[in-house]
Amino acid sequence: MITVVDNGRGAQEISHLLRAKSTVAKPKDAKEGPFIISDGRWSPESQKIISRLLEKTGKPVMGIGAGMGFLAAFCGAPVKESKAMQKQESVSLKKPSPLLLDFRRVFTVVETGNCVVQELPENFSVHASSKSCEFEVIQDMERPFFGVHFNPELGQDGVRILGNFEKFINVWEKYHKRE
Repeated sequence: MITVVDNGRGAQEISHLLRAKSTVAKPKDAKEGPFIISDGRWSPESQKIISRLLEKTGKPVMGIGAGMGFLAAFCGAPVKESKAMQKQESVSLKKPSPLLLDFRRVFTVVETGNCVVQELPENFSVHASSKSCEFEVIQDMERPFFGVHFNPELGQDGVRILGNFEKFINVWEKYHKRE
């Protein structure tokens, strides 16, 4: 089961797009991963709650929009609040990632972000960028943590990200079964 952590934007839509069984929970009520951390308002209070959640999990996590900011900040990245917007964006693939299976070199997504990751921690790599955001898709090279700056639940090519994350979880769980 995938827990979609509801930060205020997109959690129900994400849950409906998933093929796997999922549940939606507020950050303070989320217990069991794998997790998708939805977009929403960036705040230091929310950051503390999400950080406690991330400290406890060893399972796959994908942060979306502000959820990516929370994930990156937990790992040591400087993150700042930005002006909220909604726009379509062309994103360029930089290197392969489980989230980007079968993607063209340039794909289109919808962004509504209100935070910006200013610099990535050492153990993260960039897998896709756009003219307006250097870190559109990021991946932790040590843990099964991923972040997307855009909102896959809003359509365009981004919807496939959710399916690819589900595929990743299935493979990951196959090789990380509890004994």
